[in-house]
Amino acid sequence: MLASCSALRMGGKSTTILLRASSSTSTRFLSSSQHQLWSSSSSSSSQKRHMTFGSDNIRNSNTRCSMTIADTALGSTTAGTTLLDGLDVYTVPASGDDHPLSVYGIDSTDPIQSTHEKDLHKVRPILLLHGRTWSSIPVFHLMGGPAHDEDHDGESRSLMEALRDTGLQPYAFDFRGFGGTPPDATNGVEPFRCVSDVETVLQWIAERHGMDSNPINGTPEEPTFEMPALLGWSQGALVAQMVAQKTAHHLLSKLILYGSIYDPLVRYPRDPLYTTSPVATEATERLKNTPDSAMEDFTIEGTISHDTAIRFAEASMVSDPYKANWTHLYQFNTLDPGRVHVPTLVVAGDQDPYAPIRVQGDLFANLGSGSDRTWSILADADHAAHILDGRSRFSNLVTSFVKNGKRSDKTFMS
Repeated sequence: MLASCSALRMGGKSTTILLRASSSTSTRFLSSSQHQLWSSSSSSSSQKRHMTFGSDNIRNSNTRCSMTIADTALGSTTAGTTLLDGLDVYTVPASGDDHPLSVYGIDSTDPIQSTHEKDLHKVRPILLLHGRTWSSIPVFHLMGGPAHDEDHDGESRSLMEALRDTGLQPYAFDFRGFGGTPPDATNGVEPFRCVSDVETVLQWIAERHGMDSNPINGTPEEPTFEMPALLGWSQGALVAQMVAQKTAHHLLSKLILYGSIYDPLVRYPRDPLYTTSPVATEATERLKNTPDSAMEDFTIEGTISHDTAIRFAEASMVSDPYKANWTHLYQFNTLDPGRVHVPTLVVAGDQDPYAPIRVQGDLFANLGSGSDRTWSILADADHAAHILDGRSRFSNLVTSFVKNGKRSDKTFMS
């Protein structure tokens, strides 16, 4: 296991370690000073998967966390690294405590910069947020990667690959205690902390693509990049909405609320002031996830094969063998659609049991005025429309929304 923390400082500025997961033997190195972290043989391929990290001779002595993705199931097991195939894996230090956040990109090692050059604006960055139980890898990169293609073991269900193929630059990351992001000292997942971590990652994406130094301006004849788009699924949609309420277009240009479980009639209770129960620690018994709970989102016959559902369950058990401990859910009581003032897409399956059409309509109708709003209902789809057999409808819808329509500065995009 890697014992030292991955949050680095160079010249007082955060630096990112790149962990490259690929079935290719020609792993892309960032510099001659890089070192191989580890490699493991895949059971499905004779080739090696490599993860590398940048020069590590300068470390921040004030870093508070000594764990990285290498200390999680995703980074420490052959099964986990197989799931990362085809992805670029980054460690981004969180604002405030430098906690290592695992961020995933695809074909992202040479990011297109924010310029006025023709057509570059069409490759738009978008950050994907997972939901309550499963991390980004099984949710957004199921059956993806070159090794999977070589094995011809079923068609890819990777939303990241689908969005890349339609002209976006997708990123995803794991909340604390999910997938490749280690838990912090609280061993909990708190909504406000998730919001802060999303802001950190959005800012990191903006800096990678030169957006932070390129103000939102321009005309349809001379377009410029905007800030990244943000997509949240299920409970992740609640986090995404809170980010939008807080930051407006400072950090994001467009918002996609996908299968949002927002309900104006639900109020989350506050935690009791006093309790005799022990405070959650590493020694506290953790509840295990189950394969059946992983497959419970698939409810419509004929929309997904049994084999694909099993593959999702297997991937979920590798990435998230234990339930994450969500705490302070009353912080979701700050949700208010009227405070969202960025172009927003509300989308859900017509048979999504967690996002009924009645509630989706209420969410859509109460979004703040002054920005474009789109409401889309996907027929014959449940909570996981992006994994089902008709998933291209979802990826095409998201890409169309992100690329077209009114910008957050109210000029129009070509």
